[in-house]
Amino acid sequence: MTFLDTGIMVGAVLKSHPEHAICLAALEDSPRPFTNTHALAETFATLTGFYKVPTDVATELTLSLRDSVAVEALALADYETAIRESRSRGVMGGGIYDSLHASFARRKKAVQIVTRNPSHFQHVAPDIEILIP
Repeated sequence: MTFLDTGIMVGAVLKSHPEHAICLAALEDSPRPFTNTHALAETFATLTGFYKVPTDVATELTLSLRDSVAVEALALADYETAIRESRSRGVMGGGIYDSLHASFARRKKAVQIVTRNPSHFQHVAPDIEILIP
């Protein structure tokens, strides 16, 4: 199973993204891709904030991901694990969000995390293969 990070989903849905083709291929070529609801919120935030995509368009693009990616809500256990492991993994500040993604991916038995930001996952998911498209 393959966990898709936010940056892959942003690049896949945004045709003007400089890495659109490789992100779309990563989404389409990943065996059984999945993500979590927080990553959907991050996708929407990135589209509307960084890329200045109008809210209605960003909404459609974000929600369209449900057609090709399995999306599941985070559990309290995911938060507890990410927070509990923060000291041993050297997690501070916003790094907790990538740690949360890694905890979720681990619980769902992911064998791969596909991301455009491998350094964000190297210390929070050393047991999962990190792929860059």
